Amino acid sequence: MVNMFGRRGQGTTEYLIILSVIIVIALVVVGVMGWFPGLGTTITEGESRAYWAAASPIALVAWDINSSHTTIVLRNLTTDTITVSAMTLGGTTLTFASTILPAGSQAAISGTGITYGGTGASFSKEVVITYSVSGGIPVAKETGGKPMVGKYS
Repeated sequence: MVNMFGRRGQGTTEYLIILSVIIVIALVVVGVMGWFPGLGTTITEGESRAYWAAASPIALVAWDINSSHTTIVLRNLTTDTITVSAMTLGGTTLTFASTILPAGSQAAISGTGITYGGTGASFSKEVVITYSVSGGIPVAKETGGKPMVGKYS
């Protein structure tokens, strides 16, 4: 005959363990969804400007897209001289002259080729910057983790 006194709380304990596991899984799912803000949400212009101001090695300090040209202010956040040779915005190439950025400096580039959406209309463009570092990397690309967001002027 089996002693039943040693198994009295087994059902309750199993129920609590299963409930705990379900709660932990639910919290993990909620936490993971919170770490991917790109799922169904859009980035604001302020978030975009904050991201690009700190992007490295080349930061985008300011930008303006109007009917005649696109102007972007770039800042070199390294201790090396960087030459920016190409840039694409939303998959479209911005046509401009190569720009040399000495260490810690900034410069405005102005170019054409970006589609204008009309005054006041919003834009969100993925950014890829092609550059080289003097005495270092012959050609490299900086691809933004967040788009460049703003309004056409």
